[in-house]
Amino acid sequence: MAKSSQDTSKTQSFARSTSLRTNDKNLSFAALFEASQKKVSSLRRNQEVTGKVVSVSPQEVSIDIGAKSEGIVSGRELSAVSDLVSKLTVGDTVDATVLYPENDAGQVVLSLRKLSGEKRWAELEEKKENSEDIEVVALEVNRGGVICDYLGIHGFLPSSQLIKAPSKLTDLIGKSLTARVIEVDRNSNRLILSQKSPNKRDLDAVLKLLAKVNIGDKVSGIVSAVLPFGIFVEIDLKKVENVSTGRNTQASNVSEVEGQKGEEEKAKLEGLVHISELSWEKTEDPGKFFKVGDEVEVLVIAKDETTGRLNLSIKQLQEDPFGKVSEKYTKDLEVSGIVSRVTPFGVFVNLPDGMEGLVHISKIPPNENFEVGQKVDCSVEAVDTKSRRISLVPVVLEKPILYR
Repeated sequence: MAKSSQDTSKTQSFARSTSLRTNDKNLSFAALFEASQKKVSSLRRNQEVTGKVVSVSPQEVSIDIGAKSEGIVSGRELSAVSDLVSKLTVGDTVDATVLYPENDAGQVVLSLRKLSGEKRWAELEEKKENSEDIEVVALEVNRGGVICDYLGIHGFLPSSQLIKAPSKLTDLIGKSLTARVIEVDRNSNRLILSQKSPNKRDLDAVLKLLAKVNIGDKVSGIVSAVLPFGIFVEIDLKKVENVSTGRNTQASNVSEVEGQKGEEEKAKLEGLVHISELSWEKTEDPGKFFKVGDEVEVLVIAKDETTGRLNLSIKQLQEDPFGKVSEKYTKDLEVSGIVSRVTPFGVFVNLPDGMEGLVHISKIPPNENFEVGQKVDCSVEAVDTKSRRISLVPVVLEKPILYR
């Protein structure tokens, strides 16, 4: 079967090259040479490419990406995007990511996961605009609510937004739930769901409390939910301090608004600390550092008085260690680190002291490939404290072939 696939790929490549020679008789030799060079351009892992769908079958999708042979999507990669593949037809233009530049059959192995993810985020944005329901599956629960899955994208359904909450939220795990998208942000990987229709009275109450919070206020709060994209914090409006003045600005105002001691619970407001605002260092899993019930201090960094959204930060109440630590990373200093991420634009390297550097794609030798977990030796090219970036260049151990 593999041999047949390989022969088909070679036949199709030969047919295209023959077509180029016979149909473009008026092209000069230089033009033909340039066209052929484009056809055999080198590829590297994680490179993003664009191509046209050549064939679609239950076993694989073939895509012409302008390489010496077709790219294929098969196996687990095909299963992961089955909903997207079912809508593909021959001739469609798609974006893909190179997993392997060449397999045993000489084909380029591709992934459509990124394209699939982008389409799903677009779907969610459209469903939010149209107030359409979606079907999600409950994966796990915490005190704040239920973490759900929508075709590979994780969202959060607060327990307060469940129409009929069971006595134990864990009873929902594995069950399909109907919900509505109330907040979606693909850039921050955030999806918030609800089973309830928006209640004007509830929103008005939240907006009334939100008006009493100012950007720059430091607030005490309790972690109410821990999610893959950050944590929710229930803040106490009786414990607010403005960072610039150092004064408690809200205690008296809240007392006037509420007027009764028995209504203390109404002086509560919930905000999100996005994963990027948890720490100055990169955080992969908020659950390793926070749990429901933890007491934290947060800084108000943004609020939306039309939707009731409140954005908070923990890291901005702490001194950024980058400036001090980066002082020892001087230009041309040789350092060793471990590859943490390989991206289309370069390789990220974990350095000592918790720092991270970037080897830009333009600094990587053509025949050099990096893998996550690999130890690398580099030299510091530049340090940018404003963007918190250390630029690295790999140390060349072997002289190039044409070196003199």
